[in-house]
Amino acid sequence: MLFKLFKSQSFYALLLICFFVPVLQGAEVVSRSTGAVIANEVTKPPSEKIKQDVNLNAKSSLRLQFEPIIASVSEQLSTQHEQYKKDPKAYQAFLDQHVRPYWDSSSTARALIGSAEFKPLSKKTKHDFVQAVDKTLVRYAFEGIAFYSGQQFQLVDVALSDSGKMGWVQVLIRSKVLPDLNLDILVKRNKMGKWQAVDVSFEGITYVAVKKYQFKKILEKQGVGALTASLNEKNNQFFGEPCATNDKVDKQTC
Repeated sequence: MLFKLFKSQSFYALLLICFFVPVLQGAEVVSRSTGAVIANEVTKPPSEKIKQDVNLNAKSSLRLQFEPIIASVSEQLSTQHEQYKKDPKAYQAFLDQHVRPYWDSSSTARALIGSAEFKPLSKKTKHDFVQAVDKTLVRYAFEGIAFYSGQQFQLVDVALSDSGKMGWVQVLIRSKVLPDLNLDILVKRNKMGKWQAVDVSFEGITYVAVKKYQFKKILEKQGVGALTASLNEKNNQFFGEPCATNDKVDKQTC
């Protein structure tokens, strides 16, 4: 039931955006409180003031990057969702343009099995697993669009880790029939200085934590290859019917 809520509220909403603080081994502890600028900063040591200025700039950068993305996703879903439900190719194009570029599937894949398990893998095994995770996230988006019923999304706050390399984007989900919900997106700054999403959290429960627990059994007994095969089987089964019956589906999706 909980994971269905993730699909219906999280992934169609911001598979933004399109997919871990305690989950990422060695990751920084992210502060959830953005706080106000300290008025008496004159009394602060110079190094601390510089750090505050850097974090303020990073927060501004994070907000400036994600606010228009979320606004665009909200607008396009509200106006085009009926077309997306009927035309998988149009929905795939929407995801490719507005969601997938802003999601770091590689970091999500690493977090799902843990760095200790991920790092020793061969290049091909890593690639195959990341591709399976990426397509799984796309599958969630296709499954989730069926639950969409006019919800609106608005960025309400951002927060950064002490290092400024990771942060949270808080999104308010407004619904006509359900109470408003807050969705937290964990983001990570890449080497190019751009922010990408790596996980989502609802009521303090993250997608990665839920799935990592579910994957634990197959990983311990059969390894990453078996998990990759399992994800691919589910993806192929889901996309098999649209691919066989709808010539509008993008061949890359199939």
